[in-house]
Amino acid sequence: MWVLCALPVLAQVPKRDLTVELRQVAEASAGLTVSTQPGQPLLTPQRVRVRNGEKASLRVEQAMPMQWVRSVEAQSASLSAPGVSASNRSGGVTNAVTWMDAGQSITVKPRWPGGKQPVTVEVEVRSASVDERVGADLPKQSRTETVTTVSAPLGQWITIASSGSGVPSGSYSSEAGTEAARLLQIRVLAP
Repeated sequence: MWVLCALPVLAQVPKRDLTVELRQVAEASAGLTVSTQPGQPLLTPQRVRVRNGEKASLRVEQAMPMQWVRSVEAQSASLSAPGVSASNRSGGVTNAVTWMDAGQSITVKPRWPGGKQPVTVEVEVRSASVDERVGADLPKQSRTETVTTVSAPLGQWITIASSGSGVPSGSYSSEAGTEAARLLQIRVLAP
């Protein structure tokens, strides 16, 4: 007697390499921008080659040494005799170094079924930052993690995150406005 079980079938993806590109750009405004400085990319475009259905990571990290005072000791001794007195004061400071991480890593996992089908990309962003150091205290360190899945046509840039705020349309001023919106974009190519 044969028993058939319904098992989920994982769709096989073509076994080929894909190129995933990431860039950060300023959001285009409808107005006119005049500058004496040449335009600079906000983030150097990053490119990684990855097997279809597999994970790849891009990391920009920095380890920063932070020196701090572990302990302070003070000693005092005095000696006195008739007509003579002596005192001695000494102390010491013991320093220590703590390494703190700052930076960002982005992990991507593209899945492209082939043909004219869109690419599904799992995106995981991990950030670590170190606050400004105030006084002798060690700065606070914060970590964030964001995970999302996006679908995009093969070969087209799509925005996966934004920060800042753009200038409202119809606004004209000679004074500095709000910070221009920055867009994090991704594109997958099948070379």
